[in-house]
Amino acid sequence: MGNFALTTIKIGKRKMIHKKSLYYFLGVAAIGFVWVSQAGCTKNDEQQAEEIEEKGRIEQMTDQTAEKAVKKIRTPMDKARSTQDLGDDRMESMDKALQQQ
Repeated sequence: MGNFALTTIKIGKRKMIHKKSLYYFLGVAAIGFVWVSQAGCTKNDEQQAEEIEEKGRIEQMTDQTAEKAVKKIRTPMDKARSTQDLGDDRMESMDKALQQQ
C-alpha cells in the first residue's frame, strides 16, 4: 500500500493535506451523506396513516368495481335462468294437458 502518512497533496502554496486524512474525510463525508439521505426517506406516523387510509380507499374502489362487474355478469344469467324456469313450467303444464286428453 505504500506510505500513506508520508504522501501529501499540495493545495496552493502553504496548504498540504495527507492522503490518509483526505481519505478519512471523504469516507466520513460519504457515510454522512448516506445517513442523511436515509433519514430523509423515512416516513413519520402521519404519512403511514395516510398511506393506510389511501390503501383503504383503493380497496373500497376495487370492491365497488368488482361488485358492479359481478352484477353485470349475474343479471343476464339470472334472467336466462328465470326464462328457462318459465319455459320448463309451460312444458310441464302442456304435458299434463296432453295426458289428460
